[in-house]
Amino acid sequence: MNIKPSSFLAGILLLPLFISCHKENQNAARSAGMSTPIEVFITKSETIENILRTSGSILPNEVIELKTEIPGRVIEFNFREGTHVAKGTVLVRIDDTDLRAELRKYEAQLRIAQEDEARKKELLALKGISQEVYDQALSTLEELQANIDLVNSQIRKSKIIAPFSGTIGLRYISEGAFISSGDKIATLVQNDPVRIEFNVPEKYASLIHSPMDAEFTIAGSKSTYTASVFAFEPMIDETSRTLKVHARTTNTDGKLIPGSYAELTINLEEIKNAVMVPTQVIIPTLNRQNVFVVKANQVVFTQVTTGIQTDKMIQISEGLVAGDTIAMTGILALKDNMPVTISRVHSSETEQ
Repeated sequence: MNIKPSSFLAGILLLPLFISCHKENQNAARSAGMSTPIEVFITKSETIENILRTSGSILPNEVIELKTEIPGRVIEFNFREGTHVAKGTVLVRIDDTDLRAELRKYEAQLRIAQEDEARKKELLALKGISQEVYDQALSTLEELQANIDLVNSQIRKSKIIAPFSGTIGLRYISEGAFISSGDKIATLVQNDPVRIEFNVPEKYASLIHSPMDAEFTIAGSKSTYTASVFAFEPMIDETSRTLKVHARTTNTDGKLIPGSYAELTINLEEIKNAVMVPTQVIIPTLNRQNVFVVKANQVVFTQVTTGIQTDKMIQISEGLVAGDTIAMTGILALKDNMPVTISRVHSSETEQ
């Protein structure tokens, strides 16, 4: 084989350039081979709502057990079970015949005692009797007045009057029955409006105020109702570490039955300029939360502070700003300052 001197010389002169290019290509290939491909998430500022979901119970606005304060025989019922009664309605009458007879006796004795006290007062002024004799007459008069007041009080208690408008429940006593003090006759319930009682975790207690809306649903109904918070306990329950809250709503159609279970949704606050990331990018370590931030084709292990969490996303309150690039995949294989290549970019819109 014949080789021309000029060709051989050109080959020798190009050899160093070929070797240099080959090494650069090898280094580039090696670098590309060591870089880990990952998918990333680009953060941005957005407005979010701090939504609390909890459960509660529907309670009547007012409820009272109708009981007698004095013993006696029931002589009259002025209501039917399950019907509405107005405030001030006389619901039950207990026989007060003996009490009224006793009242007439005391009233007769009172008239005599008043005349006796008047005569002795005149005699006392004329020095006809001692102060002690007059004082005894006055004491008798005052004692009879007290007895009359006591009997009148018992007569008033022989009538059970509705303290508020509401619906009478089941009756537990029959007409003509003898009842003792404290026996339950029926229950009076005011169920329009109704209350919704629920508990709020301690960390959200400072966000509860009056008024604020609370939406809720009940079993067996597709409707969503709205109640307004009007009162809450002034302190946290030490056992459950929760705050007890009451809301109120109308119940004109009677579909909200006291005692029912309610699922509540409450918008505690609106947060502007919030940075949200997918929950899977969070790397928990001892007493801290972290993410891998992509900077200059490398990942940087960064501590963050988390806030509100939804089904898919979680708020970063400290540690990130809008526009940061966060590693989403291959997280377990990543290390601080490891080189990476981005294979796909995600955003808030793609993660909804």
